Amino acid sequence: MDVSDRKGDNVATARIDPDTRILIIGAGVVGAALADDLTRQGMKSVTVVDQGPLYRTGGSSSHAPGFAFQTTGTAVMSELARRTLDKLDGLSWDGEWILKRVGGLELACDGERLEYLHRRQNLAQSWGVPSRIVSPEECGKLFPALDTSSVLGGLHTPSDGVVKAVRAVEWQARRAIENGARFYGHTQVTGFRIEAGRVSGVDVRATPPVPGNPCKGERLPEGTSFLEADVVVVCAGLWGPSLGRMLGLELPMVPMEHCSSSTSALPSLSGFSEREEIALPMVRHQATGSYFRQYGERLLWGSYEHRVIPVDQSEIASPEDFSSTRTEPAIHPLTWNDLKDGWTELKRLFPEANNCEPEDGYNGIFSFTPDGNPLLGEVPGIRGLWLGESVWLTQSAGVAGVLAEWIVTGDPGIDTTTLDFRRFDQAHLTRSASIARASENYDEVYDIHHPRWQTKQLRKFATTPFYLRQEALKAEFGTSQGGWERPLWYASDAKRLHAERDAWGTYGWSPAISIEARHALHVAGLVDRGATSIFEVRGDNAGRHLQEILSSPLSLQVDDSAPALVESPSGGIAAELTLVRAAQDSYLVIGSTPEDIWQLRRESRHSTTVTVSDLSSSTTALALIGPEAAAVLRSVTHGALPPTGSPLAPILDVGGVPVRAVAESLTGLGGWTLYSATEHGLYLWDLLLEAGARHGLGLVGDEAFTALRIANGVPAFGIEYGPQDNALEAGLVEARAGQGPRPGHRLLVRLRMSSDRHAIISGEPVSLDGSVVGYLTSTCC
Repeated sequence: MDVSDRKGDNVATARIDPDTRILIIGAGVVGAALADDLTRQGMKSVTVVDQGPLYRTGGSSSHAPGFAFQTTGTAVMSELARRTLDKLDGLSWDGEWILKRVGGLELACDGERLEYLHRRQNLAQSWGVPSRIVSPEECGKLFPALDTSSVLGGLHTPSDGVVKAVRAVEWQARRAIENGARFYGHTQVTGFRIEAGRVSGVDVRATPPVPGNPCKGERLPEGTSFLEADVVVVCAGLWGPSLGRMLGLELPMVPMEHCSSSTSALPSLSGFSEREEIALPMVRHQATGSYFRQYGERLLWGSYEHRVIPVDQSEIASPEDFSSTRTEPAIHPLTWNDLKDGWTELKRLFPEANNCEPEDGYNGIFSFTPDGNPLLGEVPGIRGLWLGESVWLTQSAGVAGVLAEWIVTGDPGIDTTTLDFRRFDQAHLTRSASIARASENYDEVYDIHHPRWQTKQLRKFATTPFYLRQEALKAEFGTSQGGWERPLWYASDAKRLHAERDAWGTYGWSPAISIEARHALHVAGLVDRGATSIFEVRGDNAGRHLQEILSSPLSLQVDDSAPALVESPSGGIAAELTLVRAAQDSYLVIGSTPEDIWQLRRESRHSTTVTVSDLSSSTTALALIGPEAAAVLRSVTHGALPPTGSPLAPILDVGGVPVRAVAESLTGLGGWTLYSATEHGLYLWDLLLEAGARHGLGLVGDEAFTALRIANGVPAFGIEYGPQDNALEAGLVEARAGQGPRPGHRLLVRLRMSSDRHAIISGEPVSLDGSVVGYLTSTCC
C-alpha cells in the first residue's frame, strides 16, 4: 500500500547550462507547454519548430474536442491530468477562456456498469480526484436534456473540465516567447544530425503557407537548412513514427481515425452563444463507447464503438497537401457508417436530437500506444535526443512539466516507470506489433478493464523453452512486458478450495493459485523464470564501471552474488539488480525490467572500456523453491550445493548441464534460481520434474509466485516502488529510530486482510478514520 501526503517534493539535482540550445519539434499542446516550462526553468535558448502554421498547426491539437477527465487507471496518469488542469485554470487568451471546469458525468445504464462506476470512484478517491456517485435524478439535474429513464446512476467528477487546445497552445507559446523562446512555423524537420552518439541538430526545409490559416509566428530566414541544437525533443504528435524511422527507431504509437460530429441546435440549449460554449458537464456513456458535451446550442459527440482505423504515415497529408486543400492533416472525411450506432445512442439519451441532424462530422486522427501511456524520456544510445510523444490533451501540460524537470535536472519528479519509452524493448518492436496492440487499446478504451486483464494480441509472440510442456499441462497463460507468454497457473482439481467471490474478484484468478502457493510453502515448487532480464558486463574495468553506477559499495569474489540498487537523480531507486561475479573481468546482472540494460550502459569514467550485452534470449531460468528444493536439486547434481540462502552462486553440474545457481530470496521459502543456456532449458525442465516426483515437486505459476512474494513482504520494482522512492520508503530496509519518509514522499506499508472472502484489487483506496490515506499497490489471494 502506498501512503502519500500528495504534496510532491521535486529534488533539484545538477542542472544543465542555461545556455544549452534546446530545439522542440512540434508546436502542439506538448511542445508549447514544454517551451513555456523550460523558459520558466531559466533556459535561455529554446526554439520550437512546426511544419504547419502557428498556432493551428494541423495536428491533433488543432481539432481536440477538449475533454479532460482526471480519473484514470493509474496514479501517475491522473496526476499528470491534475497538473494540466491546475496549470490552465483561470487563464484566458485574447479575452477567451481556456479551461472551464464544468465537471464530468459518467453514466451507467446496467448493473455491471454501475458496479464499475463505484470502482472508478474508488480510483478517484485513491488518486485524490473529487467525485461522488449520483442518482438518476441527479444526473438529470446536472444535464437537463438527458433522458434518465434507463440510467441507473452516474459518477460526477466536478473538477474535470473542457480545454480549448489551440488557445492553450497559444497562451503557453506567447509566455515562452516573452521569456526568450523562438517559435518558427512552416518549418519541417527532414533529418537528424548525430555526432559521436549525441544529437547536434536537425535538417529542415520551409513548407508552403496555408490560405486562410495565417502563421502567427516567425518564419526561418530564407535558405536555412540546418538548426544546431544540444538537446532535441520530439513532440511531433502523429508524425512521431516518421521521425522515429529517421533514427532507426520503431516508436510503438499508431495514429488512429476517430469519428465525431455535432448536432444541429437543441431547443433546451437555446440562448447559449458559441463564445460561452459550455456550462453543463461533459457526459460519457462508456458502455456504448460514446461521449457528449455542450457546444453552444448544439451537442458535440463522438464514439469509439466502431471499427479500428489505423493510419499509415503515408496517409497523413503533407504540408503541400495542407496548403492546397486547406484541410488539416489530422482530419479525414467522416465515415458515417462507423458513427451510425453512436448517433442512435445519442438520440436515445437526448430525445431532442431526434429532431436534429448531425453536422460538421469528421474523422480526427490522434495516437494510441499499446498500453495507452505516453512515450517519454531520452532515447537510448543518442544523448540529448528526447521524446514527448503520444500525449493526449488531458495530460499535456503535466507531461511537459515532467519533461522540463527531467531535461534540466535529470530528475522527472515523478515515477516514470510506466511512461519511459525504454519500457518497450526495441528488439521486440515492429510496426505490425505496434499496430496490433495499439488497435486493441483503441477498441477497448471504454471497456470495463480489470487490473488482471490480458491482451488477446500477439499471443505466443515470445515463449520460453518450457511453453509446449506447460501447454500440455493445461496451464492458463498471460503475457508480460515484451510479449512473453507466461503460465499464470496450472490446471488442478481446485473446486475444493473455491472461495465465495463475485465475478470481479474471480476475474483472472483461480483457486489453483492458493493450491500451488501452499504446496511450494510445505513441499517444493518449480517456477518458470525464463522471461527474466539478464545482462553481462565484461571488461578489465567492469567492476569499477558498476561501482560508479550503483548506490552501494561493490565487493564480490568470483561466484559471489549480491543485491544492488541503482540510485535515481532524486535519491530514489532507478533499478533493482542482482549481481553475480562470473569471472575476474565479468559480471552477470539479473534485472527486473528489460530497460535495466540502459542503466548498465550509463556513462562512467570506465564505460568506454567495458561491453554490456543482453543475454536474455540466450539464457533461460527455472526457480526451485520450498523446503524440499535442496533434496530435489541434490538428486541430479554432481558435487555439493551451496548452502541455502548463501550468497554463493556457483556453476553446478546438473544432469550434465552447466547451471548458475543463485539463491532465491523473493518468496522467503529458500531454494535457487537456476540459469542455463536456452538450448538446455527443456532438458533441465524434464530432468527436474522427473527427479522431483519422488520428493513431491509441484508446478508453480506466476500468480502463486507473486502471492508468495507479497506474503513474504518483498516489494517489486515498478509496482510498489520506483525512482521517487528510496530504500526506506520502499520498505527494503528497516527504519531506525527517528527515521521516516522524506517530506512529501510516499511510504510503502503492508496490510493483512482479516478475511479472505473479500477480493481486493490494486488501486483501491485505503482509509483511516474516514479519510483516504493511500491506495493498494498489489494484493495476493
